[in-house]
Amino acid sequence: MMLLRTLVLARSGEDAPVNGALLCSFAVPQIGCNFLVYSLDEEAEPGSSRVYIAVLRRKLERYYLGAVDAPEELQLAMQVFKQILTWAASGTNPGDLTDTQIPYHFVDLKGCKLPPARPEDHHSLIIKKALVMKVITLGMSSPAQPAIESATLIVPSIRFSSKMSSGPRVVSPAEPAQGDAPECHSEEPQPMPVQTSQANVSTEPVAPSEPEVPVPSQLPVAADNNVLFEMDSTLNNLARVAQELTQQKRAVIEREAALEQWQSRLQQEQHQLEEKTREVEQRSAQLHEQSVAVSQQAEAMNVLIAQASGMRQSLRGMLLELDQVLDR
Repeated sequence: MMLLRTLVLARSGEDAPVNGALLCSFAVPQIGCNFLVYSLDEEAEPGSSRVYIAVLRRKLERYYLGAVDAPEELQLAMQVFKQILTWAASGTNPGDLTDTQIPYHFVDLKGCKLPPARPEDHHSLIIKKALVMKVITLGMSSPAQPAIESATLIVPSIRFSSKMSSGPRVVSPAEPAQGDAPECHSEEPQPMPVQTSQANVSTEPVAPSEPEVPVPSQLPVAADNNVLFEMDSTLNNLARVAQELTQQKRAVIEREAALEQWQSRLQQEQHQLEEKTREVEQRSAQLHEQSVAVSQQAEAMNVLIAQASGMRQSLRGMLLELDQVLDR
């Protein structure tokens, strides 16, 4: 069974972190950036799901998640993700790129420890719910390469506490240019307040060798809650996979039942053809017997005709002899 990769996310207004399911991670060499797409299993509308896209930075084998600040980078990330959706929907692995497509490659995150992050910092998209597992399957089955390492120093923007008390802060992800892919659309940025304590907010610089990672402070039971949330999220994801497999099995059973019906119909037609063939053979045998009988009757008639002809010759001879006797 497929093992889903999860990442820890801190949502505003909640003391304990939540888990998100990693859909895929890809790199765009054209701009030297990595991006990560994840889901919180949020249904935006019937049949659709909200997913998030974040920039993934790598420095000295450490990883950082953040907002896609540059509009041109977000536009390229959106276009590449739409290419991935197109390939996922078609059920085939990516082939050769066309002139209008952007080169990219999937990022190998096996064994990588991803830091906690906040969904309100990331841009949200709406895609069809049926594409979520297809994107995960495509990302896991396609060749992957290491993430592109950032050439600049990475300094986390803030540190924040899990105690929410004052000072709402609005984060609006950059809005990309709308593409023409039918499988997803960019959601309008929604202000999502994040309450932070003034005593726990700082912008301290971090040394190049040990960049600081934004980690929310946790309650004494946060570790246990994290494990429980991760188990719950994993079980939910596995339940969805099992449901999809059940639907696929039901579809296979229905196809097999339809095939059996077609086979039964074909057998009935075959039996009918065999019966008609036997009737034709019987009729042919009867005609052959009648033909033999007619031939025998014709031969008998020929014999009778020959005999009648002989008797005629005999009578003619006898008449000649009788005439001769009378003449004397």
